[in-house]
Amino acid sequence: MTSDPDALRPPRAPQPAHAYGVTRARLHRGHFAYLRAVVQGLSPRAAWERYLPDAGAFDDPPRVHRMSAWIRAELSAAAARGGDFGQARLLRLDLSPLSDDLPSLEAFIDREALDDLAEAEQLAAYQAAFDSELARQRRRATLLRRQLTAIYALEARVAVPVALHDGVEAWFTDAIAQRLQAAGLPTLDALRTRMASRQTWWGAIPGIGPIKAGAVAQFMAAHFEAAYLADVPAWPGTTRPASGGVIDAAFAAGGVSALMPMERLVLPDDLTGRQGRFRAPPGQCLLDADDDRAAILAWLAARGRPPGRRRPPMPAASGVPAADLPAPDLPAPPGARLTCTQLAYRKEAERFLLWAVGERRRALSSMTVEDCLAYRDFLLAPPAAWCGARAQPRWKTSWRPFAGPLSVRSCVFALGVLGNLFAFLVDQGYLIGNPWRAVVPPAEGPRGPDPGRGLTASQWQSVLEALARLPERVSARRLQFALPFLHDTGLRLAELLAATTAELTWEALPQPGMAPLEGWWLTVRGKGDRIRQVPVSPDSMARLSAYLLARGLPADPGASPTVPLIVAHPAPARARGEAAGDPTRHVAASSFHRHIRTFFARCAQGLRASDPVSAARLARATTHWLRHTHVWHALDAGVPVEIVQQNVGHVSLDTTTRYVKTERVRRLQAMQRLWLPGESPR
Repeated sequence: MTSDPDALRPPRAPQPAHAYGVTRARLHRGHFAYLRAVVQGLSPRAAWERYLPDAGAFDDPPRVHRMSAWIRAELSAAAARGGDFGQARLLRLDLSPLSDDLPSLEAFIDREALDDLAEAEQLAAYQAAFDSELARQRRRATLLRRQLTAIYALEARVAVPVALHDGVEAWFTDAIAQRLQAAGLPTLDALRTRMASRQTWWGAIPGIGPIKAGAVAQFMAAHFEAAYLADVPAWPGTTRPASGGVIDAAFAAGGVSALMPMERLVLPDDLTGRQGRFRAPPGQCLLDADDDRAAILAWLAARGRPPGRRRPPMPAASGVPAADLPAPDLPAPPGARLTCTQLAYRKEAERFLLWAVGERRRALSSMTVEDCLAYRDFLLAPPAAWCGARAQPRWKTSWRPFAGPLSVRSCVFALGVLGNLFAFLVDQGYLIGNPWRAVVPPAEGPRGPDPGRGLTASQWQSVLEALARLPERVSARRLQFALPFLHDTGLRLAELLAATTAELTWEALPQPGMAPLEGWWLTVRGKGDRIRQVPVSPDSMARLSAYLLARGLPADPGASPTVPLIVAHPAPARARGEAAGDPTRHVAASSFHRHIRTFFARCAQGLRASDPVSAARLARATTHWLRHTHVWHALDAGVPVEIVQQNVGHVSLDTTTRYVKTERVRRLQAMQRLWLPGESPR
């Protein structure tokens, strides 16, 4: 490391004309310093420019108020999270200096002509004149001292200093972090070195131009001294994660938080699993992992899609030879997003790891059968401190491992995932045994499709009518294509979001003695990497053509191969110089799911007066309901059950057969004839 910090200081990239959001909303020490300065009466502008230069220019007073309110909310949440609800209420108080300043004692004496009185009499007169105001100021001063003490205490627990070993995902948004990781810049140290080595350091990074680079450089410039000098002290018996995860200062105080995402965990040696009770001899282990967290990450990596796997050759689409189409599933670059399966598996492994170290004070590799039985019961009734709102960012203080008690079905799934994890670790020689083999999952009720999680024909018709009334916008075209497409094909949301125009093919199937049967097909990679072909209706193709035109593309899907069927459409105010209809910009599943849920809620609002039952069902509807609805509507229309099975990708015909209602209808009709007077079953 060079002794001259200035030699490594990165050159400043062009400063953006407006702030571009590239960083995560996380508390750092600048936020604490800013709040302390403001509540003590210092200039908000000076405090902003000194402590929050990476937050943009001080030119928007409402934005400044939002920043102060956000800092207070985060601190209050952190205090409540630690069980100190009185401190949480104290931190929500705005104790900025009072606007109605009192006159000084000298000015009061001159104004009231009290020069001839003794000093004690002057003070008594002053207190009598301003008794209520003085009492309010004394109360404010007392509360302010308590609030500043609380801010200092929370800063030691919550504020995360910027450190060179931090991964870029710790401070930048997912989109920026993944692009940096794909360019071989996994840590802030690597990013700093790249910025110091070339003036236009962002030139070879796809998706990062001068505007985003300027925002990144602004963050690095604001924290560079901290990034160069910060070194979170280790405490006896601990080490930092080799992967460069962020270390929370709360751990340095000696506490182990059960409410911290796995990537931020740094544990004492007796909880890392290096000396786990049931560890197999290292010489027999096939993994490089030397602790439980690394073993979990190895398991997650093994459960992902192999990077070299490609989709099978696809038929020609609209006259485009299949050989000329690029493979749509290229090897994933470093930093690629986890698959849905990996995300689900990570959640369950993370919960168990946090419970093991936080509740049992044992390493994951020291878990016994009794521990696993206790965890099974814990899943069905987790304490309130472990639960929070859904879909919270993993870096927010409001993040929790659970949203509430698990259903029996979810508990069975969680235990199955953990059994898979431990079986993998046993197979690879990391553990000597799998305690989950002795754990009986809770009993489930009868499995089958829930008739309450689907739409009737009339409810679906009301959805179509609402779609037709949407304004002429590209985001509306997206809904007008996507919802009927999900209903008509039965695809899962993830399957639709992964689909591109390259997977659409036009086929002419021969029929003896008749003209060929022509139509569109979509090749889908489903769960378990199983490939299937799904027929696509002419109406769906017409809606797709209209959507492609709205995106500025040719109406013929074959003219734009490998373009995603569904893309992101940010609002113009948030596009930040990027095309609002970028034809290759995939939309996040969570974002599109929220868009659809919002639309269903509006549909429900329109039906509340005329059809409250349908309104209540639409208010609960999700994208997966359209898959259920497809199966029910197809079977009701007389489509053979085995064809429905092939279209939706059910592995077993039994799964599809559960949707068949013919026998139940016949039984109910027979019983109703029995119940009606004068009727008898025939």
